[in-house]
Amino acid sequence: MSDHAARTEDRPAEYGPLRHAPARYTVTKLFDDLPCTHRSWAHSGKCAFLHGYERSFEIEFGCGELEPKTGFVVDFGDLKQVRELLQRQFDHTTLIAADDPQREAFEELSRLGVVDLRIMDHTGMEGAAEWVYDQVDRLVRERTLDRVRVLRVVARESRKNAVVFHGPDGQGPG
Repeated sequence: MSDHAARTEDRPAEYGPLRHAPARYTVTKLFDDLPCTHRSWAHSGKCAFLHGYERSFEIEFGCGELEPKTGFVVDFGDLKQVRELLQRQFDHTTLIAADDPQREAFEELSRLGVVDLRIMDHTGMEGAAEWVYDQVDRLVRERTLDRVRVLRVVARESRKNAVVFHGPDGQGPG
């Protein structure tokens, strides 16, 4: 079955759950230059303090069928919305966890215009990688009528440290 035939509306209910063709084609795109601060309030060391990194995200896109007109997995020129999404979340922002005991203080700093606050479940690179996966996968599936999906996200806080988040169709643990 091709990805083009995998749309829910084209499948009778008795066919069972929607299954995608294997990701025979993959491409990766790097989104970098995303400086932000965060804190891991529950950490017993220095990570409990506000600190920052220039985050980057390498996103692997996959599909079973190429786009018929262009022959591309995904047109990188069409990923402007992905870049905008990442900039809104991570470009010169301050990330805190939803359960941060100092959340009210950070919200006051946001009201005063001192920080551009984002509240996440987990502010470390693991949480960021999963957030990017969820948001970008939803966006790219919508834009490609479910032909393309995100397979994995490599989130970097520096050239030395990276986290890899694999989606259910990715090439890692599932």
